[in-house]
Amino acid sequence: MKSLDRKIRIDKEILLNSDIRYQLFRIYIIISGLLSFVFFVVHLINRRPPVNIITSAVAFFLCVIWYILSSDEKKYNVSRISFLAVFSLLWLPFGYFTSPGSFSAMPYLVILVAFILAVIVRNAWEYVFPGLMIFQMPLLFRAEILFPEMFMKYDDALYRINDLTVNFTVVICAITFSVVFMMYRYNQINLMLYNLSVLDDLTGLYNKRYLVKFLEKEYNRTQRHGREFTLVFIDLDNFKKINDSMGHLAGDRVLKSISEIILDNIRNYDIAARYGGDEFVIIFPETSLNEAELRMKGLQELFEKFAEQYRDQEFSVSWGLSESSNRTVSQILNNADSNLYKKKSRHS
Repeated sequence: MKSLDRKIRIDKEILLNSDIRYQLFRIYIIISGLLSFVFFVVHLINRRPPVNIITSAVAFFLCVIWYILSSDEKKYNVSRISFLAVFSLLWLPFGYFTSPGSFSAMPYLVILVAFILAVIVRNAWEYVFPGLMIFQMPLLFRAEILFPEMFMKYDDALYRINDLTVNFTVVICAITFSVVFMMYRYNQINLMLYNLSVLDDLTGLYNKRYLVKFLEKEYNRTQRHGREFTLVFIDLDNFKKINDSMGHLAGDRVLKSISEIILDNIRNYDIAARYGGDEFVIIFPETSLNEAELRMKGLQELFEKFAEQYRDQEFSVSWGLSESSNRTVSQILNNADSNLYKKKSRHS
């Protein structure tokens, strides 16, 4: 249905509860867990020191625990804070002193981890954790100069290059993925917010605020190019009787149904809006008064067919037209409204 194409169905609760940081956090845990497992296997194959093997295994199990905890909303903060603390307070100094230091991929990995920590923080004080990493790194570089004997050196230059290549690829891919994902979600949320601001919640039609802006824009455009448009005012007759006799939920269903009839039977570039409680407006760009009247007669047949189920309430739909030529915006609206009530009086 065109109504589904024209309206993005928005659940406000989902919008408020959606959190890019939460989604990324769980993705990071999965990636960290997979990488820890891969490093565990690689260290075993390459017969790296036991400390590297044990560290990879511990990191894998921590990721499993973090993922399980993060699935519970109440335990999410525990999972996240412990993730921040472990990587900034334990992983960095321990990992650096058990690696070849600056000759290894640790500087790359620190950039990645600091980036990840900065992404997932939720409260201002939590920026202490990525800040600690930034503070610690220069100290660790200096420690390598003062205590070179503490750091294992690569005996094989090719092994070092392969190690740097793999880790650099992991780091750049992870950061690129994070930025792309954040921008994608940012655009989605922006679109949701935009639609919340311009669409009527109940009917999916544009709201009055958007209509007024569009009407002014369309009026200025037609004035510049010497063209015209036609505006239609629509009113639901005896709509109050439906609310009073059948309840407001029934009234809401009527408003939705009328809106769907309108949306399904206008052109893609026509604009339909809910002007008030039971009042609607359609703008037909590049359309003369006669063309608009033909279109509205087609809609009227659909309105009458729909209204048959509410005969007892004497429900009907009335409308009035106004062309834009030689009128101001307010005159166009007033003229359509006046023609609407003239038509009502003739049928009463």
